[in-house]
Amino acid sequence: MDLRQLRYFTTIVQEKNYSQAAKILHISQPSLSNAIMKLEKEVSLQLLERNTRGLELTEAGEIFYTRSIDLLRKFNNMQVELEEMKDVGSGTVSIGSIESFKFWFPKLIRNFKVNYPNIHIKVREILGEEKVIDSLNRYNVHFTITNQPINNEEIVSTPLYNEKFMLLIHKDDELNKKESITFQDLAKKELIISTTGFQTRDDILKAFKDENAIPNILYEIERLEAACSLVEEGLGVTILPESYIKSAATRNTAIRAIDSNSLERTVYLAYLKDRYLSPAVCKLVEEIHSFFKWDVRNDA
Repeated sequence: MDLRQLRYFTTIVQEKNYSQAAKILHISQPSLSNAIMKLEKEVSLQLLERNTRGLELTEAGEIFYTRSIDLLRKFNNMQVELEEMKDVGSGTVSIGSIESFKFWFPKLIRNFKVNYPNIHIKVREILGEEKVIDSLNRYNVHFTITNQPINNEEIVSTPLYNEKFMLLIHKDDELNKKESITFQDLAKKELIISTTGFQTRDDILKAFKDENAIPNILYEIERLEAACSLVEEGLGVTILPESYIKSAATRNTAIRAIDSNSLERTVYLAYLKDRYLSPAVCKLVEEIHSFFKWDVRNDA
């Protein structure tokens, strides 16, 4: 058994068709069929079966497929690590981020680039716990900045900072005239909130529950900037992280605090425990942690 056979097998499973898999693998269909027959003979188990619904995995095939995907991923990741070891002082640092990342990252990257001028920085927005874990496992990013509390033995997740949530309303909204705004006040308003699967949504809904208030959700969005645009048009109110909202307000909107102790989130830096990280990546991680320690001291 070798990696080539595993690639053949996993491609067939994913395509559910020998002919299409053969095209992707650039081999003839008879050669592919023979390779799978040889594989099944080697393991002494039937892995695939044909029926009226097409190709399906047997019980043994399901286990074999899961293990094959894991082995291929680890092999591909090893190749990435070996290539990165060659790129001393150069190469790419890939970072997963949340939207508010853009408000503080430029402040620290300038010093980093002085010491690593040839490093290419690649940032991609990754939201939701499942996508965060998947991007790390697939080596799509070296580390990620996330507001997701990651509970995974293979991932190291360290807190960077805590921040409050603030209310963004239209400047002419009646709430802007109140000295204090409560969740009971917000329950009467049209709420703009992140869609299901986003940690920000979970944090906000938990706060409503803690305050015995029921939200009136009228708009569900994926990007915070969309929420800000809706508020600017007077179509509702939204609750956003403090780091984001300070740069998102316009002359037509107002930022207000909410009278509650339930609205706060933690932002983490997460990376795979056993992944090789180049000196450049380690240095950047170190500078990010140092930045927030410095920032906390100077805000005190």
